Amino acid sequence: MKTNRRHFIKSMSVLGVVGATYPLLSSCVGKNGTEYLNEKITKIELFRYDINIPRYFSWGTWHNRQHLFIKISAGDFYGWTETPASKNNPDFKPTDWVKYLEQFKGLKLGEAQNLLASEQVLGSKRSLKMLESLDMGLLDLSGRLQNKSALELLGLTGRNSVPGLYCILDKDEQKVRAEAEKSIEQNLNHHLKFKMYGDEKVDMKLLKTIRAILGDEAIVISDVNKGYKKWQSLDELKLILNRFKDNGLNAIEDPANLKTKQWIELQKMVGNLSLIPDTPMRPAWKGIKKMQPGMGHIYNLHPSTMGSLTHTAQLANKVKEIGAKVMIGDDSLVGPACSAWQQIAIGVDATWVEAIEKKEDSKLYLECLQSVATKKENNGYYSFKPKPGFGVELDTNRLKKISELYIEI
Repeated sequence: MKTNRRHFIKSMSVLGVVGATYPLLSSCVGKNGTEYLNEKITKIELFRYDINIPRYFSWGTWHNRQHLFIKISAGDFYGWTETPASKNNPDFKPTDWVKYLEQFKGLKLGEAQNLLASEQVLGSKRSLKMLESLDMGLLDLSGRLQNKSALELLGLTGRNSVPGLYCILDKDEQKVRAEAEKSIEQNLNHHLKFKMYGDEKVDMKLLKTIRAILGDEAIVISDVNKGYKKWQSLDELKLILNRFKDNGLNAIEDPANLKTKQWIELQKMVGNLSLIPDTPMRPAWKGIKKMQPGMGHIYNLHPSTMGSLTHTAQLANKVKEIGAKVMIGDDSLVGPACSAWQQIAIGVDATWVEAIEKKEDSKLYLECLQSVATKKENNGYYSFKPKPGFGVELDTNRLKKISELYIEI
């Protein structure tokens, strides 16, 4: 462990010890009734996983990222979760995360779930990432204790494979070309998303570059992060979007800052170009109330912004009830949360899943991965074989070695 890590761990009064090994599946007989709710949380571990690959957006650049992999244990059983905790902060110390999580140590699982649920409400001031990350970890732990998959606990019944979505976050034309070619190498060229930057000339060049490489059959989506700001009327915005549609764009996510009625009217105006509301869906308990039919053909349920997996499942069901489609987005996830969101995508019959492991960003994580419930098939679709919880198994000792920081609460 590096000196700075040791100093920080000492200052936080926490100890680094070897994690428990998860029992064999044959021993996971499950707790009867509600017995599992009485199991106490005995250990919470944090692993800081760093990524130093730039990612470019219309509003700025991530030069580096600091993710936290979190393991929540109740005796020999545990749950994994992941959160992108910081960007452009290579000296990041998860002090706030430790403070938040330490209140859950020693609680019975039922008590922890109730405490969490008390903050997953309209008007909550708690970080959505904290709420959602803890929710995922507790759900994983709960499933393992009961010998039930997380999808079963969420009441999600979809089991068909879902296409993976390759995402390009760069405005350099040559780099975009190279990334599009990588999507072909990884059998992910059937669905591809790229970032737009609110500059029609730049964005059109990127779209044409991608179409030239992928051909006409691929589904091409863009995400503008509300980047188009200079339009004066919906008619003006419609003309911009239709030019993209005429050049092969299939769907566009958060093209501009729109009110609910504007979303509905604009979708009518652009016809078969699918609008994808993202920001209006955040968090899930607010999205359930705000979502209206006709805002788009596809609704994005974006990791790290939903705040609650139970509410995410409810929101997905509401989208499907109105005859629209669900997509599962990404927050540039690289580790355990990728498989969890792939399973949710399968469970809600999503049109695609963006939260997939990345060849470069996930490299060290994949070296620690022992088994997982999801699988990338040869055709670039993701399939699922149920395991207790979300089913991710990691070599904890190896993960410690490749982590920039390790903390036991």
